[in-house]
Amino acid sequence: MILDLLRHGEPKGGRLYRGNQDDPLTQKGWGQMLDSTKGKQWDFIASSPLVRCFAFAKHLSDTSNTPYKIFKDLEELGFGDWQGKSSKEIGQDKVAQFKSDPTNNRPHNAENLYVFQRRVLSTFKMIMDSKNDRQSVLIIAHAGVIRTIKSHLLNFPIEKMFTMEVVSGSCERFEL
Repeated sequence: MILDLLRHGEPKGGRLYRGNQDDPLTQKGWGQMLDSTKGKQWDFIASSPLVRCFAFAKHLSDTSNTPYKIFKDLEELGFGDWQGKSSKEIGQDKVAQFKSDPTNNRPHNAENLYVFQRRVLSTFKMIMDSKNDRQSVLIIAHAGVIRTIKSHLLNFPIEKMFTMEVVSGSCERFEL
């Protein structure tokens, strides 16, 4: 079984802690995703419901005749009071504390990391368990969702997930 994890490309508004804020892709963002998926084919595409993911999922589905489905629980981690703000606006010290210990330094009103992990992995397992005769699956999602799935696959502690870099528009392949 082949699993590809595609992070959405650059969204309008630049680098922000946008969480479930629903910003569309820029032209550059579309190009990043097109470059990462060029020449690849899947049996099924799963996507976050946020436009920066599902618009590309629909495009891929339409151009490759591949079925796709939107999964609500593949939405990005809710960043609470940090939503829509840059690292500079938040403060580099606060961001560094959060990344080094996200369970004890989460933003005010942010989603609990363990609740986020449960919802993402529950959906991931559902996608993988319902694979039928699928040989390959593409999940189009966000950095936090991808870090959570990668942490699970690599037996990496979820508390250290922010040490993993997930580049905009990148597509990572796993053979399961």
